[in-house]
Amino acid sequence: MRTNVIAIRIDDYMADLIEKLIKYKIAKNKTDALRWIMQNGTQNTKKTIERKERSELIIKKWKKEGLPVMPQDLSEISIKDRE
Repeated sequence: MRTNVIAIRIDDYMADLIEKLIKYKIAKNKTDALRWIMQNGTQNTKKTIERKERSELIIKKWKKEGLPVMPQDLSEISIKDRE
């Protein structure tokens, strides 16, 4: 398989998306990140990154405060969902 090297200029928004894809280990490097964006589009990429950021915040909160207490019985869950 032959590959070509193409130099492109990207804006700060796209560069930020690429760096976040690498940070959250969705892509291994900048080339993979750019391929991810081209395949999935910028909107889906942004949504994926937002989900990763939210989950990271939840994990940090749980590490700091401990895991939330979960109900032991399924009936308790269904009662809480109805409220």
